[in-house]
Amino acid sequence: MKTKLDDLMTALQAAAAVCTIGAVKLWAPVCGSMLELANGNETHMKCYYAGQAALGVALIILAIAAAAFLTKKGYKSLLAVNIVAAAVLFFVFSGSLIGVCASETMRCQTTALWGRGAAVVVLLTSLIDLLAGKEGQLPS
Repeated sequence: MKTKLDDLMTALQAAAAVCTIGAVKLWAPVCGSMLELANGNETHMKCYYAGQAALGVALIILAIAAAAFLTKKGYKSLLAVNIVAAAVLFFVFSGSLIGVCASETMRCQTTALWGRGAAVVVLLTSLIDLLAGKEGQLPS
């Protein structure tokens, strides 16, 4: 059975996902610079792809949070999926999956900070809620 703590943790996860989406699209977007290749073609820099991946993962986290608000059964399983999504979001910006520009002065460093912060919030709230000591706390 869901409690007020469950709803609070889910609301924090949804807020973290919205913050990631807002950072990528509004207040800390990655730069639009293009990288010139040796053959003369141009491609986006890796921070662009990290932003796109983060946007997709944040939408998944937001959808899971919405489903968690609406469901009574399977709630803990949704938290387990959110833990995985938070790990993916963190690794997208950390360089393990995609990463951002190496220069500390680039705008994408701020985007990465927002993304990693949101990932930590989702991870911690999911773990706290999953292991809160209630009966049937782990997914079956």
